[in-house]
Amino acid sequence: MKRKTVHNADHSCRRTRRRGTARLFVLGAVTCGTLLTSQALTPQAYAQTPPAPAAQQASMIAFDIPAGDIFTVAQRFEEATGLRVVFAVPNIEGLPSPGVRGRLTAQQALDTLLMGTGIGYARSNSGVITLDLRTAEFLTVTAEAPSLESPKYTEPIRDTPQTVVVIPQEVLDEQGATSLRDALRNTPGITIMAGEGGAAPGDNLLIRGFSARNDVYIDGARDPGVTSRDTFNTESVEVAKGPSSVTTGRGATGGSVNMVTKSAELMNAASARVAGGNADYKRATFDVNRRLTPTIALRINGLWQDAGVPRRDEVTQKSWGIAPTLGIGLGKPTSVSLSYQHLHQNNLPDYGLPGTLPDAANAAGLTANDLDFSNFYGLVARDHEKMNGDVATATVEHRFSQTLTLRNLTRYGRNTLDRVVTSPRAATSANSAADPGFNPALPQIRRTDTKYQYRTDSTITTQTDLSKSFTGAIQHEAVIGLELAHDQQPSYSAADTFTNGRPPVTSLLNPEPEQAYAPAIAPTGASSEARAQSTAAYAFDTIKLNSNWQVDLSGRYDRVKVDYDTVSATGVPAEFGRLDDAFSGRAGVVFKPVTRGSIYAAYSTSFTPSYDGSFGLTLSSSGANNQALPPERSYNIEVGTKWDVRPTLFATLAVFNMEKTNAKTTDLSGATVLAGNQQVRGVELGLSGNLTPAWSVFSGLSLMNGRITDSGNVAEVDRQLSYVPDTSFNVWTSYRLPFNLTLGGGAQFTAGYYFTNTNALTTANAAAVKDLTEYWLYSMMGSYRVNEHISLQINGMNLSNAKYVERGYSGHFLPGPGRAVQIGPVINF
Repeated sequence: MKRKTVHNADHSCRRTRRRGTARLFVLGAVTCGTLLTSQALTPQAYAQTPPAPAAQQASMIAFDIPAGDIFTVAQRFEEATGLRVVFAVPNIEGLPSPGVRGRLTAQQALDTLLMGTGIGYARSNSGVITLDLRTAEFLTVTAEAPSLESPKYTEPIRDTPQTVVVIPQEVLDEQGATSLRDALRNTPGITIMAGEGGAAPGDNLLIRGFSARNDVYIDGARDPGVTSRDTFNTESVEVAKGPSSVTTGRGATGGSVNMVTKSAELMNAASARVAGGNADYKRATFDVNRRLTPTIALRINGLWQDAGVPRRDEVTQKSWGIAPTLGIGLGKPTSVSLSYQHLHQNNLPDYGLPGTLPDAANAAGLTANDLDFSNFYGLVARDHEKMNGDVATATVEHRFSQTLTLRNLTRYGRNTLDRVVTSPRAATSANSAADPGFNPALPQIRRTDTKYQYRTDSTITTQTDLSKSFTGAIQHEAVIGLELAHDQQPSYSAADTFTNGRPPVTSLLNPEPEQAYAPAIAPTGASSEARAQSTAAYAFDTIKLNSNWQVDLSGRYDRVKVDYDTVSATGVPAEFGRLDDAFSGRAGVVFKPVTRGSIYAAYSTSFTPSYDGSFGLTLSSSGANNQALPPERSYNIEVGTKWDVRPTLFATLAVFNMEKTNAKTTDLSGATVLAGNQQVRGVELGLSGNLTPAWSVFSGLSLMNGRITDSGNVAEVDRQLSYVPDTSFNVWTSYRLPFNLTLGGGAQFTAGYYFTNTNALTTANAAAVKDLTEYWLYSMMGSYRVNEHISLQINGMNLSNAKYVERGYSGHFLPGPGRAVQIGPVINF
């Protein structure tokens, strides 16, 4: 077979290559890989190839090769190492490579830039590297990315002293996952809270028992807003666990979530996914990438969805989105990425089932287990949810040399929300006597506890990072940076004036969501506007003492000024403000007994201002957001190990002790004070990659003990911290059969947890709802490749049709979706 040297390939040859079909060619080659074994490398040959000369293998080189096609990346690799790269199969040159960044040996860099591509290599004693299709391992699920999106992480995940999980697009596609909440089922230790006190039923996350609602990021910049996020434009989801204000800024007590968007690449490719299923599920997405010139590429992702929710008959989820990205100067010293994402949602929101039942139901011994989980207690004529999210980002990167890079990311984000949702509350004589149909002798639910949310969350953020590699007796990978941000969150209050009559009560057992009702919603005159000015300076340094030891040191100083203006319904204005400054840090030591393994210990801190709450920025003169309260403080001690068991299998183990030392609590007078102490100790394990060339796995196990060791409320002391299951587990696995068929399946387990820190179960219903937080979920998929362009995929979720709490709160809980089956084609060109 003809072999082609990278640097001798002329431009005419490059123009004649069909880069847009290279990936499809390789897909076809997978099924006939045995025909190539006379010249192609087998996994066994790959493992047994002789090592490169010692001088080349041991020398550390500063690599800064951005993601791109294999041909361009290999050229950059040649320039950096002086090694010669040849292709055994020319059709693989257009496949995408993640690139490589950092001080590594040539072999480490080559392993990194080929990770997840399905390409193997052989090294001759003269230093020539031959790339060839590793057919038996192509289309593997690469569970861990070689590096993280943020330049603040200077090392691959394996050598980062923190628990970090990267959920790749391949896993999401196999599972049919479409939302951030779906994606996060792939890592343990995360729970989701319902809309407490009228807060959002969206992505209200808790990581290791601590709120992360304000700790969701897109490409490393904070994404504000009370919203439910879709993954149609997501390349991967990065979950960093443990206090990490040093990398993200304020918050991040339990960790943070970063959604990495799809970027333009120097290749031609197009794909589409269409699926339909029960509960009127209909969804279509497309992903088109075009190489416009040798250095410019355009990528467009799109979404359309009109779907119901299994077992929640009235709930609808309608959305559409568009996300173009333009890459300029790709592969050049100066590159620019311009991206925009718009997502529109028009949903019927859901607050689920009541956590407190009417007296008549309690007297009859009824609990949540006696309710039909398809019951909907809202009013279709009044409830609605309209959300618009816009994110515009410009990223400019300039490489002064192989060791010095300057990068700036500037982001404008805006989320608007118009939501009216009915909370399922028990009808009593005290609050429902005037409601039509009320009868105190019957178990009924009122429709007057309605939550109105009209708000806009916008942010302007700019991050500037300077990355520098220092050589010498001790090597450094350093990053210094500055972040400036302005957040603005205006909102206004509205209410149903009941000028058209009060909404009727409905039966607990047989609600009537379609009851006729004409709402008269009008502004109350009350409004608020919060503004935050943030300034942060940070520095990260990975100090490589030798080939076995490295020290990670990082620090960040944040200064946040918040102004909060309110106007009451009677027109009385009030102004509050607060200025906080805080230092966060992380110190870690990594021991590498071998190249592919690390053992680490780390200490990290975070701070959470009192004005960051369920509704975003909030200040008041009293109560839970007392403007006199300084930030809460947290720290984490973590010891762990990470191993590339082999090039396609990654294993992790971490033991951690996380503590919030001045948690919010109440004193004897009922005032909010920072006098609590909350602690979560645990163990987390992960295994991801390929068990065999055809068998992939993505799994995790978390064992946690969350306790309240001190509180102003005596009833909370030595209780289990709310929303902390002692055990959570997930596994997803798929197997590629030899006749174009792939089968996969998964399971998720969550142990029970409480909704309050007092662990109070005062009624039989409260105990029944708590029991529903312990559950197993099972899922499956099958994919059949019809030809090189079309595959058919079927997915089944919650196969046992389990009844469980997906999102909970003491006042109500949202049942998880029932059994779902979805099927449709996957098209690639």
